[in-house]
Amino acid sequence: MKIKEFVISSLCLGLFSSFASCIDSDYDFSKDIDLEVSVGGNLSLPIGQTDTIRLSRMIEEGDVLHVIDGRYVITKSDNISEDIDAIDEVIIDDFNPNFDPYVREFKAATTVLPQIPGLDIPDIEVAFEANINTSENFNVDTELPAEVKDVKCVKITDYNGDPLQTELSIDISGMPSFLPRLYLAGVELVLPDVIDFDIVENGELVRNDSSIFISKTIELSQGQGHVSIPLTILGFSNPTIENGSIILKDEIALRGKVYADKLTVGAEDLENTTVSVQPDLKLSTPQIRIQGVAGTIVPNVNINTSVSLSDLPDFLKEEGTSLEIKDLSLDLSVKNPIGAPISASFEITPLDENGQIVNNNVVKLAMKIAGGETSTFHINRNSSEILSGSLTSLLSTIPDQLDIKVTEVKVESETNDQTIDLGKGDYNIDIDYDINVPLEFDNLRIFYTDTIDNLHKDLSDVSGKIKHLEVNAVIDNAVPLGLTLSIAPRDVNGDPITGLTLPKSIEIEAASNSDGTQQSIQSTHVTLNIKEEREGALQELDKLALKIEGSNQNNNDVTLRPDQFVVVHLSARLPEGAQLDLEDLKD
Repeated sequence: MKIKEFVISSLCLGLFSSFASCIDSDYDFSKDIDLEVSVGGNLSLPIGQTDTIRLSRMIEEGDVLHVIDGRYVITKSDNISEDIDAIDEVIIDDFNPNFDPYVREFKAATTVLPQIPGLDIPDIEVAFEANINTSENFNVDTELPAEVKDVKCVKITDYNGDPLQTELSIDISGMPSFLPRLYLAGVELVLPDVIDFDIVENGELVRNDSSIFISKTIELSQGQGHVSIPLTILGFSNPTIENGSIILKDEIALRGKVYADKLTVGAEDLENTTVSVQPDLKLSTPQIRIQGVAGTIVPNVNINTSVSLSDLPDFLKEEGTSLEIKDLSLDLSVKNPIGAPISASFEITPLDENGQIVNNNVVKLAMKIAGGETSTFHINRNSSEILSGSLTSLLSTIPDQLDIKVTEVKVESETNDQTIDLGKGDYNIDIDYDINVPLEFDNLRIFYTDTIDNLHKDLSDVSGKIKHLEVNAVIDNAVPLGLTLSIAPRDVNGDPITGLTLPKSIEIEAASNSDGTQQSIQSTHVTLNIKEEREGALQELDKLALKIEGSNQNNNDVTLRPDQFVVVHLSARLPEGAQLDLEDLKD
């Protein structure tokens, strides 16, 4: 803390001014008259006192330091709002499996029509049947963005961003021209488990897990016919990911039989007749687009801010000052713009004026924010969100600034619906923060330096006449901090002076720590003796370099309040007296 500069020497000279006023100019002092007079000894006069130096005058409020509920509090509230970098879109070129046409032989019916719940089975008498079983594999191998670390599900659209409408078509050919129709009854289209799809169920189509059961009549013309099964492909669940690429090599299969009705065959026979079958999966656009991904995604972020501490009191920033803050809290409110939970990693780094990390203490935090919501966190020294570093030690040595940085945002989908859209550049993370540090200390060690100067001018009349100067002080201390005062003599250039002895240090007792309702004052009586051991040393004295060290070693609970103060009452004497020449005082 800063104690007001006071000049003692000029006040000491007041001890001798009355002698000068008694000299009458009518007398001739050039005669053999002894004009020397002895003054001093035990004579002691009050030389005043400092103003009441309250902490409110020494510690000014600023951008981060405020008085709240009668206490000094370092507090800073602000907002960080930044967009997450968009993740590159992904286009799949080779989604469609390539079915080859095949030929199957009709045989006389040996089975009855299958019965599928919900499926309308034609009311026919089967004469002939042909097994149309076939299968084909997908062959998708598409690289995913580097931000995608693991995949639970991907959502796909057509190239235009619309729902991917597909159609499984079955073309029949090579049938006799007299045959008017064939029947698909209970034919099963088996899609891979990895494919999420949707159909409109009716009497012709029934879904069961990854299978679609089909009951359709194929009308023939000139031995040819066509039937289609519409479905919407939504995406892939738990696809295989290899070396950063999505791999889809699963099988799509068609199982079942095509039937001919006895009535339609008539007298003709289908024995040894073959049917040509051409399945095909047609897409609404040749290319498809991965719209969103659910899983573990780590998008690139550049979210940071700095809190300047440059306007904190100088005594807190003196070299050698060591603080152990009793409490430091950080309130965070984080708005998650993504429909999936995110894990956010923060770093709080104290930096000095050169941008170097102070005390090698970087606090790392980890928080989980619910999808599409705003989550709040109150973090103190014991919070589980702290992964490493010490929150309270951030200010053990006051840094020039605190850097707050979001080092990672990790999307961690819990369900397939919790996706992050690719190519979307307006995911905005909004963070409100509030740092709150009451100036309460478990362990506080501070230094303050100052200089009392211009003593050479004030002591010029007596410095050559005295060998010993004594200053007595009564210090009323209402600050709950023990103080140690050490003093070093300096000349007009600020260089150390040899040949003067001063006490190495003076202890000033601390006031009791109070809750602010009642002031506690501790008075300490101290004596400063300045003795000359080398001839002329006192004549060189121009400055006293002061260092005040504060420590609460005997009081482990310190709260700084604006109404705490220090008052210094001063008196001075020349304990060994001085021989002054009245002729010199006359001049």
